Amino acid sequence: MNYFFLYQTLKAQFSPEAATHSSGDGALGFHTYEFHSASSVSYLPQASSPFDIELGVDSENRDFTYPVFHPNKGTTSDGCIILLHGLNERTWDKYLPWGYQLANYTGKTVILFPIAYHMNRSPKDWCDPRKMRSFVKERQHNLPNVHELSVANVALSDRLTNHPERFFLSGYQAANDLLDLVAYIRSGQHNLVHADAQIDFFAYSIGSFLSQIMFLAHGNDILANSKLFIFCGGSVFDGWQGASKYIMDSTAFETLREFYVSKEQFNQSEIQQIIEHSPLGQSFVDMLSMKNLRKRGEGYVTTLKDRVVTVVLKNDKVAVADKVKNTLKGTCVEEWDFNFSYSHIRPFPLLTNTNKLVNQVNQAFDRLMLRAALLFTT
Repeated sequence: MNYFFLYQTLKAQFSPEAATHSSGDGALGFHTYEFHSASSVSYLPQASSPFDIELGVDSENRDFTYPVFHPNKGTTSDGCIILLHGLNERTWDKYLPWGYQLANYTGKTVILFPIAYHMNRSPKDWCDPRKMRSFVKERQHNLPNVHELSVANVALSDRLTNHPERFFLSGYQAANDLLDLVAYIRSGQHNLVHADAQIDFFAYSIGSFLSQIMFLAHGNDILANSKLFIFCGGSVFDGWQGASKYIMDSTAFETLREFYVSKEQFNQSEIQQIIEHSPLGQSFVDMLSMKNLRKRGEGYVTTLKDRVVTVVLKNDKVAVADKVKNTLKGTCVEEWDFNFSYSHIRPFPLLTNTNKLVNQVNQAFDRLMLRAALLFTT
């Protein structure tokens, strides 16, 4: 199917605020489900910038909806794929064709789940260019040497610069939400997915970092039978190049590196209790650097070896191919390249003017979805 046409069609139909409903083309149904985050983290400091909102107080992050693509078979699905997005994403538009085609090619239910403080779990103002311009000017004035600052990333950049703990805490909340979602499915309460369904993950960008932590923490129990497909991600945190106008500015990224890698200042912070006393926290530390990951031994390869497939892109400047291959050595990692201009943010650019390029994008998109489907159906 034409990628651009699929993108435009699904974007026109999608509304994250809609009540539970179903629509589609007959073969696939589209649904929206409500979710309440029961994860409570009380370690964040009081608000210190216009963008800071305490965990557990903001309604967007606590109560939200998630979209689902489901084969219209009149029954619950015996397979489910949870799709995880990238850092600083505020709209599902890019991922709607991904979810649709995964459901189409696998016959499984695909859940697009938002990470804490992302997508519709964050205030709408954060992605309003007009409202963000004044904050960009102020941050540029206060940090004259900052680069990669933009209206798209100023909210995330400011929040992480002021309180880098948020990077871990939002991921910790999201991981617990996902484990709750798995438990909800296993309880038989989800009316689209069978209680005994195979539950797998398709993870892009920072979603791969989150899923790897989850698999390291629970790959031998809660996620013992789950498979993981990684796209444009997979390296330890120290291997990422996160400064981007679409992700975070240079000051925010260096603040995170200083906090989590260079000095490991979190050892003196209140989040240490979570890190020391939870499998997720311990696995987070393991995924910060190759030095930490090697201390774990070969267990991480054993956990993932037969259940993970990774596709990295040669010209990706954020999730660098060599860093990913080094992290996931011993597992299946495929390095791809396309004959059109792409980036980490836009692996499948929306082209409408050149038939040759449009066909190349369509083929690349289909190739990726079919590769993922192969993992999930064998």
